[in-house]
Amino acid sequence: MEEVARQAGVTKPILYDHFPSKEALYLALLDEDAAELEQKVRQALSAPTGNRQRIADSFVAYFDFVDEHAEGFKLMMQEALNPMFISSRVDGVRQRIHGEVAGLIARESGGRLSATDAATVSVGLIAIVEAGAQHNPGGPRAERMRQVELLVQLAWRGMTGLEP
Repeated sequence: MEEVARQAGVTKPILYDHFPSKEALYLALLDEDAAELEQKVRQALSAPTGNRQRIADSFVAYFDFVDEHAEGFKLMMQEALNPMFISSRVDGVRQRIHGEVAGLIARESGGRLSATDAATVSVGLIAIVEAGAQHNPGGPRAERMRQVELLVQLAWRGMTGLEP
């Protein structure tokens, strides 16, 4: 808490006026980061670009978030502080993104995929980007974008080959 107060330019008592515990501060930061991630991914998914570009833009948004928030992201994904409480927060963000991706896939498939199939594909896409972004985080930008491109190719080729 002393380090956080110092970086925020306030005293520890002022910090405790706003956050009664380390856990409360951590959860506030977690919520802020999760909202930022969700907003960036939602923005990429809603862009008026083609579907392949939406996948690429959402993957880049996710990779950039992981690289910019490396320590916080690690804690968020490992659910280190209070697993049950934090897990529900992380799962909430994941489920909202999953729902958006599944809905987009179902709509864009033109009825070729059922809602159930679209939800399954959405889970796969989310798993690809989560695992991929955690592989060698913070590496050189060119290397990270190459990772994104490889995963986009994998996802795109897989998605365009789906049969109802």
